[in-house]
Amino acid sequence: MRDYVLPNYLKFVEGYPALLIFNKYLAIADLHIGYEISERERGIYVPIQKERYIKRIEELKHLTGAEELIVVGDVKDSIMMPTAEEINELISVFQEVSKLFKVTIIQGNHDAYIDKILHNLAAFAESEGIVLRNGRTKVCLAHGHARPSDSCLKSDALVLAHLHFYIKFENSKYPVWLVGKKGKQTLVLMPPFNDLLSGYYQEDVEAKVPFTDFKLQDLKVITLDGYNLGTLKNLRNIIEEESD
Repeated sequence: MRDYVLPNYLKFVEGYPALLIFNKYLAIADLHIGYEISERERGIYVPIQKERYIKRIEELKHLTGAEELIVVGDVKDSIMMPTAEEINELISVFQEVSKLFKVTIIQGNHDAYIDKILHNLAAFAESEGIVLRNGRTKVCLAHGHARPSDSCLKSDALVLAHLHFYIKFENSKYPVWLVGKKGKQTLVLMPPFNDLLSGYYQEDVEAKVPFTDFKLQDLKVITLDGYNLGTLKNLRNIIEEESD
């Protein structure tokens, strides 16, 4: 794990879109379980990802020894009530995951009814987020589609998801972490656990991170393997120069 830009209580899990917090909590985001089902309805056939999700989460348990899994929003793909097939996939995944971890799900914009579907397999938190504490250090986790609570926004570290950020080069896309620091606060934007999703790319650097004073262009880009590629603005300029 090459954590060049993180405080010592946060660690990227090398090779995975997962964050270890206080060596106890494992955070992932944007699973969008059922995505392949909705794509099939559009005539795009993607293999069912259930076994892949479970395998990767099992690997993360063995790698980190974390006690609790926190899903930082968008567990499911349907925004409202999912189909019976998607419900069955959700239950099947979390029946296995709940054997490995105590699970908490933070509400994302795709998570309507998730507490009814997985009611006996996880605990649930509202979209304003949760604050984890270790002594005086506070880490906020929120999906990022809605304003986090005031206590979240004042935490030492703010961990958000929702944007599904990728670096696009030639004909490939790569999920990445975006990390910034202002004063004593660290911001981490999580890559999606489901790497089939669409999202934002380096062309979108002019945007501001919602509900914060951070600008996307100033954030450091970190690959899943832990390499620091510099700021998003500089990386975009390099990629554009090489493409000319």
